[in-house]
Amino acid sequence: MHGKLPTLKISYVSLFRSHAWQKSHESLILDLCQVLDNELEPLQIETVQKEAIHPRKSYKMTSSAADVTCFASYKWPVSTPSMLTDSSDRMDAGTTQKYWIDVQLRWGDYDSHDIERYTRTKFLSYTTDSMSIYPSPTGVVVGVDLAYNIYSAYGNWIPGMKPLMQQAMAKIMKASPALYVIRERIRKALQLFSSEPTESYLNSTNYAELFSHQTCWFVDDTNVYRVTVQKTFEGNLNTRPINGAMTVLNPRTGQCFIKVIHSSVWAGQKRLGQLAKWKTAEETVALVRSLPVEEQPNQLIVSRKGMLDPLEVTMLDFPNITIRGSEMQLPLQALLKIEKIGDMILKATEPKMSLWSCYDNWLATVSPYTAFSRLVLILRALHINTERAKI
Repeated sequence: MHGKLPTLKISYVSLFRSHAWQKSHESLILDLCQVLDNELEPLQIETVQKEAIHPRKSYKMTSSAADVTCFASYKWPVSTPSMLTDSSDRMDAGTTQKYWIDVQLRWGDYDSHDIERYTRTKFLSYTTDSMSIYPSPTGVVVGVDLAYNIYSAYGNWIPGMKPLMQQAMAKIMKASPALYVIRERIRKALQLFSSEPTESYLNSTNYAELFSHQTCWFVDDTNVYRVTVQKTFEGNLNTRPINGAMTVLNPRTGQCFIKVIHSSVWAGQKRLGQLAKWKTAEETVALVRSLPVEEQPNQLIVSRKGMLDPLEVTMLDFPNITIRGSEMQLPLQALLKIEKIGDMILKATEPKMSLWSCYDNWLATVSPYTAFSRLVLILRALHINTERAKI
């Protein structure tokens, strides 16, 4: 057994990398909030409130708290506790103006994956202990088993909530991008490859795809975290962060978004190399969100493989945008060696986004393929020898 435990640990770390557990939990709650927001009148709900989530929710086993609280327009009659699948509910357990939903994730195993029993136990345990924080005595615990992809719910029900929860959970379990990511990781770990072909990395053979009718973006995070190295009086080397930038280039139009990442972002933070990847992913999502749908990309191509996971997790709201890596060493980081851009980044006093045209007026006379090849050639020259490239 001793030999198996480290192997199991490695498998779980890989499976839930990039905060997949927390992201799945957050995603399920947002989906349920959206469903309830669309049904305010039929359920006589005044407001739906999403509660703050404890970072260790679902694996802090001793207590729990509500994830969603619904406030009634009037007063709801409430049923006695029952399972999601029970059909004969009697609304005879009093009335309430507050109703909560508590989502519990679990990782079932072969010996115990009865999700109905688990959910009922959790409801009875958490509603009777003194540690759990619920806004009222009436609510429901929703249990989701990520390993077996099954779900259940147990608790008090208000009129109309049970059929809505049955429909919503059936749809969410199929359509949730966060759960899909975990299912794909399980398939890969077990080598049960899905029928959908995974996106091949960009290389010299499929390079021409960049210029098809689809909008592609290159995302380069090489210069997001930059440091200057100084030698101290004692002879030690001291590193200090300086302003960096994330580069997003559209190879078809030559549009280049450059987001200045101000050095103050790194103050008091640890593991900055890893944080830089997440910062890049967050900025990319913010950029996609800020654009109208017709200008949003169909594909994101990352210059470094370490960006695939952070982007996969942060782009869950955009399941139609494919994310792929690149085997080509494109020198996009050399854009910062152009004085105008480099100075703008270094002198920035706050984070800011700017839009540049890398193709000048080239597209009037040449194809995007030629223009991009020309840009890569210039950038590679700048990368190798800045002074000679400027001559």
